[in-house]
Amino acid sequence: MPEFALKIANHIPHPDVVAILFLVCAVIVVVLAFRAKRPVIGSVAALALAALGLLPLGANHVLKARATYHVQVLLVRPDRSPIYYAQLRSSQGGEMKIWEGGWRLEISPQNYPINGKVDFFATVKDEFLKGQSVLTLAGDYYPTVTIPLVADTSARIKGVVVNDKMLAIPGATVSVAGYPETTITDGRGNFVLPAHAGNGQFVEVHAEKDGIMTRLNAPAGKVVEIVLGSE
Repeated sequence: MPEFALKIANHIPHPDVVAILFLVCAVIVVVLAFRAKRPVIGSVAALALAALGLLPLGANHVLKARATYHVQVLLVRPDRSPIYYAQLRSSQGGEMKIWEGGWRLEISPQNYPINGKVDFFATVKDEFLKGQSVLTLAGDYYPTVTIPLVADTSARIKGVVVNDKMLAIPGATVSVAGYPETTITDGRGNFVLPAHAGNGQFVEVHAEKDGIMTRLNAPAGKVVEIVLGSE
């Protein structure tokens, strides 16, 4: 059966009721046609109505027999604009295929999750965006899940503060420009603090002690070395 028919049937909530209504209409058409002495036209129209009424019911039975979900996944940025390139995966595994402005994942009965839920995870590294969403599989065999992506701020910045002789500087105050958090370097000059950015995204790091300060643009998630007083 063509997929477009299956999709239509999938979104008809009560195909049995629809079938009954069309069959009733077919009977009425036959009766009226015979009264008008046009039995051939009435029979053709009645058969067409009966076929239209039974099509969703048959397609619905096919869907239930296959029990395969065709999940369409759409990604959007914070401004709701669509995303057409990303790294996308699901808790069910399987191949994510490009499909109608998004992606598509087919879940067969053999791969049906025990709890009926599928987790989707998406990242756009170039834009430092990430997002996730959960889909509960139910009676809709062609569901759509939309994943809103937001700025990835999970990375941390870590490193060491040294002087111009490459000796560690303990007790220096380190912060990321634009954020209130600060940390103090330990006895070996080491520090770790939230970068408020994604891995690889550049942030401005400040290190200061005894009135001497250095600014350094560094990639989040990497180990950096700050030479105090190098500016």
